[in-house]
Amino acid sequence: MSAQRDRGPIGRMRLLTLALLCAAPAAGCRQQMSDQPYHRPQEGSDFFADGRASRPLENGVVHRAQYLDTDPLATGLTPDEWTRVYARQANNKVDLATPTPIENREAAVTLPRYDQRAAGNPKVYVEGFPFAITGEDLDRGQERYTIYCAVCHGALGNGQGKIWERGYLKPTSFHTAPVGAHELPTQEVPATPLGYSRGYSLWDIKIPLREAPVGYYFEVITKGYGGMPSYSAQIAPADRWRIIAYVRALQYSQHATDLPPALADKVNAAGTGAATDTKKAGGHP
Repeated sequence: MSAQRDRGPIGRMRLLTLALLCAAPAAGCRQQMSDQPYHRPQEGSDFFADGRASRPLENGVVHRAQYLDTDPLATGLTPDEWTRVYARQANNKVDLATPTPIENREAAVTLPRYDQRAAGNPKVYVEGFPFAITGEDLDRGQERYTIYCAVCHGALGNGQGKIWERGYLKPTSFHTAPVGAHELPTQEVPATPLGYSRGYSLWDIKIPLREAPVGYYFEVITKGYGGMPSYSAQIAPADRWRIIAYVRALQYSQHATDLPPALADKVNAAGTGAATDTKKAGGHP
């Protein structure tokens, strides 16, 4: 009898009422959470003065998995330089992408505008690695260098990679002298000697790349320079530092002056022997 009663009008009405009661809260939640107003990326908006719906991040704000701006691991800049960056943004409201004349280097930021070797000059770039470099880090740096850098900069860092052999712009050599008799003569950028920084030369600073701070290398890899594009999307920050450590190892192999004398003699002798053996074999290292 109970089953027959549920099939009647009263039973059907009870089921309908129960269904409506269950659906009411869900409909209310959907109206508040799913139908709220929003803007698509890069869409315009009349609410903000600049007409953009997408808002730039405020200073010091980071999104998930992003490093703090002031962390040298993420930028290669010193905390003092970031203090100057924030001061300029707050006081002058100047676009950091606008070129700064060389005579106004005091107003510039994040550029190789000071020779950090001179005592008393501001430190723009960090001069030490943000983490201890191990043998595994050097192996990883060599691997990443071979993948991303050697095609232009060459396996020995002399700027004579396969891309240059096919007519592309010659990257700067990391060395101030040829690495061996096999190295081909090239035309350097006017007024920039072999192995000297082109970025620093724009600020009338003559500095060999082996003496440039490691933070400067990091900025060039991150932002690109001249014919070199940015590699920030391809190479993670930690791997950029490992590549720089390997570049330092390449430089030590040709110019190990700040090592203990006995060790420096062994390293320099090994580098000379490698070049001689390559010449005898008639090939490229």
